[in-house]
Amino acid sequence: MDGLMWGAVLSSVVLIAAGGLVWWLWGGCSLSLTGAVGTVVGGIISLVPLLVMADQELALRMSFVLTLVTAAWLLGWVLASGIRAQRLAREHASAAAEAATTARVASRV
Repeated sequence: MDGLMWGAVLSSVVLIAAGGLVWWLWGGCSLSLTGAVGTVVGGIISLVPLLVMADQELALRMSFVLTLVTAAWLLGWVLASGIRAQRLAREHASAAAEAATTARVASRV
């Protein structure tokens, strides 16, 4: 049971580190910041049952569920951030193409 407990602690710490990494890499996007903050908080919360509960089996189950929910939270927000960034890049490219077309037409006149 001790190995499982350390595995749960390690997975919670990895989630906290992943949230910090997302915060550091994509700090400018509000969607990814929401995912990062939720992941750090969820990682900390997933440690609580391991520290507080006397029944180790129940603590491991609760920690596992909280870890899964937190990982899904991060994945969802990072995907939303990527979709938003892709949409903004397309809008920027179309605006640049439109500006180039306008400049070509204006130079011919």
